[in-house]
Amino acid sequence: MSRDNESAKIRLDEELSELHFTKQEEVRKQAFPATWSQRLRALWNKEIELPVVPGAAAALLLFVLLGVQRLPPGSEPEHPAPAAVRQLVEAGGNTYWEDELEKAVTYAENQNKS
Repeated sequence: MSRDNESAKIRLDEELSELHFTKQEEVRKQAFPATWSQRLRALWNKEIELPVVPGAAAALLLFVLLGVQRLPPGSEPEHPAPAAVRQLVEAGGNTYWEDELEKAVTYAENQNKS
């Protein structure tokens, strides 16, 4: 097996003997920048991959947080009256909230007048 490897190496060396790499110094300068301008150029040419879904989720979260934080004063949602303030009323054998019963009675009266 080693004899086959040696013969393959010899044949490969013979076939590649005509090829020469001439830009070694240029590649070395790009790979290992020495000056600040070369370092800046190397940083500018970096490829950055950002996953779309986590990035979009983070941006959406940021926009929501900024939107909630910047609500104008007085735009807080109105909360319904607590149950302790509302009173239950019994009418016709049924129990209703007093304010709901008044709304229903007023609506029925207006319907009868028209």
